Amino acid sequence: MTQQIEHVLKKWEKKYGYLGLTLKELELFSAVRNKRFTLKVLERELYERKIDNQGRIWVSYGTLSDLKEGDILILGRDDKGNYFVKKKE
Repeated sequence: MTQQIEHVLKKWEKKYGYLGLTLKELELFSAVRNKRFTLKVLERELYERKIDNQGRIWVSYGTLSDLKEGDILILGRDDKGNYFVKKKE
């Protein structure tokens, strides 16, 4: 079963290239909390990602460049344990 959570892109996230995770979103990533993992963001594979001490994931400015503040993203984990971020249509 695929797990998914909606995330609203904030101005600081777009500016600095991070995704700031809420407590509920951190639960989704609990299996990789202290490990490096691959994250597919908008069809782009990002390797060796990790969650920092502030609960953020660095995804880079360029990855978020086509998005705007307030866009709704879907954070998820598929049946195989792969993490992804998609824009909600």
